[in-house]
Amino acid sequence: MIRPDAREKLSGEAVYGTDLAVERMLYGAFVPSPVPNGVVRRLDLGPARRVPGVVAAVGPDELDRLCPKHDLERPLFPKVAVSYYGQPLAAVAAESPAAARAAVRAVVLEVDAAPPLVDVEELYPAWPEASARGDARTVAHVLARDGDLVEAFARADLVHEETYRTSGVHQVAIEPHACVAEVADGRWSVTTTTQTPFGVREDVSDLLGIPPEKVVVTGTWVGGGFGGKGSSFLEPYALLLAAAAGRPVRLALSYREEFQLGRTTLPMVVRLETAVRDGAITGRRVRLLLDSGASLPGRDFATGYAIAFLLGPYRVGAFEMEGYAIRTNKPPFGPHRAPLAPQCAFALESHTDSLARRLGIDPVEFRLRHVWREGDTTPLGLRVGPFGLAEALERARALRDRWRADGSGSGRGLGVACGFWSTGTGAGGEARLRLGPEGLAIVEGEREIGSGSVVGGLVDVAVRVTGLPPTAVRVVYENTATAPYDTGVFGSRTVGALGQAVAKAAASLVRTLADRLGSRAPVSLEVKGGRVVVVSGRLRRSLEALLTPEERRAGGLVATGKHYGRSGPIDERRVVDGTFYGYQDFTATVALAEVAVDKETGQVSATRVAEFLDVGVALNPALVTAQVEGGVAMGLGTALTEEMLWRDDGRLGNPGLLDYRVPTITEVPPLTVELLEGHKGAGPFGAKGVGEPPIIPVPAAVANALADATGARVTELPLSPERVARALKPL
Repeated sequence: MIRPDAREKLSGEAVYGTDLAVERMLYGAFVPSPVPNGVVRRLDLGPARRVPGVVAAVGPDELDRLCPKHDLERPLFPKVAVSYYGQPLAAVAAESPAAARAAVRAVVLEVDAAPPLVDVEELYPAWPEASARGDARTVAHVLARDGDLVEAFARADLVHEETYRTSGVHQVAIEPHACVAEVADGRWSVTTTTQTPFGVREDVSDLLGIPPEKVVVTGTWVGGGFGGKGSSFLEPYALLLAAAAGRPVRLALSYREEFQLGRTTLPMVVRLETAVRDGAITGRRVRLLLDSGASLPGRDFATGYAIAFLLGPYRVGAFEMEGYAIRTNKPPFGPHRAPLAPQCAFALESHTDSLARRLGIDPVEFRLRHVWREGDTTPLGLRVGPFGLAEALERARALRDRWRADGSGSGRGLGVACGFWSTGTGAGGEARLRLGPEGLAIVEGEREIGSGSVVGGLVDVAVRVTGLPPTAVRVVYENTATAPYDTGVFGSRTVGALGQAVAKAAASLVRTLADRLGSRAPVSLEVKGGRVVVVSGRLRRSLEALLTPEERRAGGLVATGKHYGRSGPIDERRVVDGTFYGYQDFTATVALAEVAVDKETGQVSATRVAEFLDVGVALNPALVTAQVEGGVAMGLGTALTEEMLWRDDGRLGNPGLLDYRVPTITEVPPLTVELLEGHKGAGPFGAKGVGEPPIIPVPAAVANALADATGARVTELPLSPERVARALKPL
């Protein structure tokens, strides 16, 4: 398979954020906080402004002057309270990177340090009392329940209780955050590496108090996002510097800064209690404690979004789930591929496996007794549509039994785990298609982030509707001032939602051409001699002959498609406090992992992995398979090696790839991928989102395989040699 973007990328023509350079450009740099918690006593930018080559230096006072309507709840620079190490307290712009660094060193800064909060369990070693809801460090609280949980636990044959912990995981995109900003003629323009140009425009408008129509965002090629580029980051700072300097400003993170400041996964503590009677789950209590870093109160929806993953895709009888998000003295955290779902699945699927083994029931069989089927309702009252989890489990069980029987895995362990995902088709989008004599252009503001969903998925949709060959369809990128609106490339919703908009626009083109051709039969498009031909039965006309003079001058026939789905309705009677996420269009996934364990050192190696993914309809099987393989590789990193190591003083102990380990190609074992079609989703032609689900069950499958091999249950991610060795050799 040759991707449409291959030539530009292989030739070096593709321009990424870190490649950006314009005339008269200045180089920006942050003045970072030297402490993770404290009070700013003095910030004097005067010496920095006197450094040769420095053109602008901005801090809280300049923010007030240049952007008097900026968001007071989320100021770019704190006036007093420092929340995390490296927090930008000011910024400078200079003629060279060296001059910018010299200016940062010249700033006179006095900060009174205070003890940082780094570990949420230091604040709450036991479950928080109700008074914690009013604590200044509590970012969010959610609580939902249904049924008589007290009765379920009282009548249970067995109550199984466990606590699990997970760490922060970095996206490790090839390209760090970077942008170039310019303010001229009342227009605030920024070119940036982002998954959501329109989201950046909205954030910049809110943060700086600039009317959105004056903010123009242009996306570049994106060197990997995985959620880390799903909102604004550097852009408001770069624009502020550009406004102060009167010249374009480039702001880019070093890789060390990317680790220290990047929006990584939220660490969590999960407490699970499950009641079982007669081999069936009759009740479950879930408690979630999230470390949200320096997030601000009222700005965090992660708790209500994540916590329902901890009930899993299972019928659980009575339930109660409660979660707190606690602000700590770390950088603001953010989404990572399938935000928090792999961590939740690790806790729940490890717990489920452990419970099944205590009951003496095959873990796959135990799951099959409880999994959602089409027509079921979730604990929050959402209806389950076509859902392939049972089929995926059956296939995984069959392969597990073959692996166990073939003898090659002697002395190794096998583990199975489930996951589910909700494709964000409710996040709306629009597409504009322009059909000219030489082919079809899909006009978009969103840029390809590497998955192929834009350059491949959207093209596949247009091809299916029009009949054109893929070589006659291209994606044209415009900025937020001229492109149709879209929410962003994230949440596995690109083809699911934006693909629907493309399908609607393409269908409109086809209908228009049928009318002009005078045909009641369906029409399709072909390319003959490099020109588009409209075909209906025996009728054949060149497209050019069917265009009006105005359309010829404009480059072709234009149609716009829009898709704005709706989230599923939650049964609000079950919600006691907080906001929960209305999952929709469920995707099922099951992973099977085989591991080898060195019982002396605790080293765990994955030797074989298989994944079974409920895709609805695979529009492009090669691209979908590649997504599964990439998701499995990332899941292995989350399972075995990746961990943000925060020190007691609030600093990151491993800000770089020397100490933060991602799996190398030699550590990714042979992979088996099976795509399950037939359980149609809400995307075009029945497709489901596939970008994120593949990572979800992998850490849990590896943990279950470890338990199968050794009998030891490790309850903290990653499954590092130290943790495994301790579990095998209790001191």
